[in-house]
Amino acid sequence: MKISLDHFDAERVAFLALSSLKGVGFETLRRISESENSFQSVIELEKADAVRSLLGRSELQENDDGDQAWRKTRTRALDTAKRRSEELARSNVSIIFQGDKEFPHQLGDLNNTPQWLFVQGNPNVLSQRSISVVGSRKASQDGVWLTRYVGHWLSEFGVPTVSGLADGIDQVIHSASIDAGVPTIAFLGTGIFTEYPKGSDTLRRTILDSGGAIATEYLIKEGYSAANFVRRNRLQAALSKLLIPTEWAVKSGTAHTVRYAFELSRPVAFLRTPTQPDFNWVPRAYVPNNGFFTIPSDQNSFVDFVSRHLKSDSVSKTAQFKLL
Repeated sequence: MKISLDHFDAERVAFLALSSLKGVGFETLRRISESENSFQSVIELEKADAVRSLLGRSELQENDDGDQAWRKTRTRALDTAKRRSEELARSNVSIIFQGDKEFPHQLGDLNNTPQWLFVQGNPNVLSQRSISVVGSRKASQDGVWLTRYVGHWLSEFGVPTVSGLADGIDQVIHSASIDAGVPTIAFLGTGIFTEYPKGSDTLRRTILDSGGAIATEYLIKEGYSAANFVRRNRLQAALSKLLIPTEWAVKSGTAHTVRYAFELSRPVAFLRTPTQPDFNWVPRAYVPNNGFFTIPSDQNSFVDFVSRHLKSDSVSKTAQFKLL
C-alpha cells in the first residue's frame, strides 16, 4: 500500500502543524484529541488568547504582538506541516487516528488507547490476528534458541508477529518471521524517523519489503526514553492475541509487557529450556490461565496452546486493572 499526499487531509495537516510548534508536545496533542476540539478547529482559531488556552506553554508566549503574531506563526506551522506531509508520503508513512477504519480495534481494549498511530508500510497488517514475541536485549544462547524455535512454527501458525525492534530477542523474532514468510510489526518507543537502536535500518527496510509495518504513537523524530518504552509495551501486548516472552526477568522491560498482557487478559505462553530455571520464579498471579512449557519436551502442548488461542474469538474488552 503506497501512501499518497491525498491521505493527508486538513485534520492530519493541522495535527502536524500543531506538533511543529515549540512547546507543543505529545501530551498537549493527546489532550486536544481527547477533547471536543479537532486539530483543524484549533489551528483555525484567530485569537491568540484562545490558542494559548488550549495549547498552554508554546512559542506564542514569546511574542507580544497577539493575534497578528499567531497568524504568522500559524502560516509557518502549516508550511512545515505540508513539507512533513510530503516527507511522510515519500516514506510510505500514514497517520491513523483512533476512529479511522484502519485503526486496529484490539487497541481499544486499553484504558489509554493511543489517539493516533504513525504507520510505515502496510497498515492493514496491524488489524490481523498476531502473536507478540518479546524478550531481553542481552539475550542468552537459550533465549535466542527459544526465539528461533518459535520462529520455526510461524509458518504453521500463519499470523504476523509483534515485537519492538530492540537488540536481542526482538530482532531475532523479526528476522525469524521474515524467514518464515509471515509479516512482522515493530512498535517503536521513538518517533517514526528515529533510528533506534543504531544499525537497525537494514532490518527496518526488510520488514517493510516483506509486507510488515513499523508503528509508533510518538511524534516525528521524537527520541527515546525509558518511560516511552514502558508506555510502548502496552501496545505490543494489546495488539496481539497472545504473548510469548522467550527470555525475561521480573525486573525488566519485558516484565512490563507481561504485566500488560495479564491486565488485558491476553494469554501468555511462558517458555524455558531444560537447562534454564524452573517456572517457580514467575509471579504467582500469572500462573492461572497461562501456559508453561519446557521446550522441546512440551512441544505438542505449546503448539496446541498457541493454535487454540489464535482461533479463539473471545478477547476481553475490559482490563482487570487501570493501565498506566
